[in-house]
Amino acid sequence: MILFVFAFLLYLAGFVGVLADGPIELWLWFLAFGYVLDFCLILLAWLGSEKLSLVNTVRTPAKIAHYLVFPLAVLAVYFRLRPEISWFYLVLGAILILWAYSLFDLNNIWRRQIRNE
Repeated sequence: MILFVFAFLLYLAGFVGVLADGPIELWLWFLAFGYVLDFCLILLAWLGSEKLSLVNTVRTPAKIAHYLVFPLAVLAVYFRLRPEISWFYLVLGAILILWAYSLFDLNNIWRRQIRNE
């Protein structure tokens, strides 16, 4: 769970930096590291890692929201390479909302598992 939060915090730091300074390379690295870490964690959970088995118990709408983050990241890269920065910001905001929703659902399931409910 902590690694998912760390990946989200990396993305959040990059998102805030992009909004404050513009889409410069430093903040894009933060965004990319957050995506890559999260993708690796999802891939490990899909491959059957015991430590990440909690991810497979997340409700379907949260899974769909989280899986939508990855194609939207590709779309964000497209808008960044074409200098359409307003669309880039919009897609980054959509990613933030979807990712936060899925992380919130994962946190609720993790808390229930800790309490053995």
